[in-house]
Amino acid sequence: MLLLLALALFAVLTFVWPALRLKRRTGQWGLVSHRGADPCQRLVGTLMGLWMLAVTAWSTAFALLGRAPLGIWAAPSWLSRLGLGLLAAGLLLVVAAQAQMGASWRIGIDDRPTPLVTGGIFRFSRNPIFAGMLLALLGVVAITPSAASLVGWLAMAQLIFVQVRLEEQHLLRLHGDSYDQYLRRVRRFF
Repeated sequence: MLLLLALALFAVLTFVWPALRLKRRTGQWGLVSHRGADPCQRLVGTLMGLWMLAVTAWSTAFALLGRAPLGIWAAPSWLSRLGLGLLAAGLLLVVAAQAQMGASWRIGIDDRPTPLVTGGIFRFSRNPIFAGMLLALLGVVAITPSAASLVGWLAMAQLIFVQVRLEEQHLLRLHGDSYDQYLRRVRRFF
């Protein structure tokens, strides 16, 4: 049940709250529709959304059914505590990075110009939000270690890598040399 509550908190703090905050600041929701995007962006966006629903379903099944029916491996109790720590650290990283993005925050690729954010956490990582998501989802794997959760994490990591490359191409078109210099100076994730 704790995992389900943690994921609900994650959703509220990383999706709902930033969207409301941006709407209040700019009048826009920041949730970019992929209808007009290229087919790859639409596919990646759709798969990431479906994957997040799958994590919610997995966590709900874990809360209701327990370990055995899901094929979750027996693991020492410290692994579950480590998982909660990773989930919390990932959440903090995502929330801090989103706050530092300010009006530039979006879910999806948006053609509207936004300032290039290079300060704060973005001095150390070009994609701290995705890095935080990977960390948090690794926490889910540690809490529910199984072939399914591990393969799920690897699949989401691949989707994130594709999304990051699409965003890098977009930001290079949008910001040109400024982004190119930033790209050369700051690592992709950590």
